[in-house]
Amino acid sequence: MKKYAYIGALGFLAVITTEFGIIGILPQIADHYHISIDKAGYLLSAFAFIIAITGPFMTLLASGFDRKKVMLTAIAIFLVTAIVSSLSPPFWLLLTVGILPAFLQPVYIATALSVAILKGGRKMKMNL
Repeated sequence: MKKYAYIGALGFLAVITTEFGIIGILPQIADHYHISIDKAGYLLSAFAFIIAITGPFMTLLASGFDRKKVMLTAIAIFLVTAIVSSLSPPFWLLLTVGILPAFLQPVYIATALSVAILKGGRKMKMNL
């Protein structure tokens, strides 16, 4: 049970820092790409917009697949996009790479929560 809790916590940390990590470095991004902070803010706005629009549909679509594979795929996509983002590609590519994991963030969170609930022992369920 603890193993699943640790895996879920690390996954949540990776997923959430992808979105919120960009907020702290917006001035540096704007300076690096010689754009306004408003334009750099598209990185966060586009990410949040994709989550809001596609989240429920992607979660329903992924519900028919193996949870372990869905979670591993989501984490792999987050990892690959984070590596590409760190290489300072052109801004349009940074924006595109920033949007890709947004499709799977709600899927990962829903799947991780369902695994945590399923793997929780009877004693844990009784304490709720």
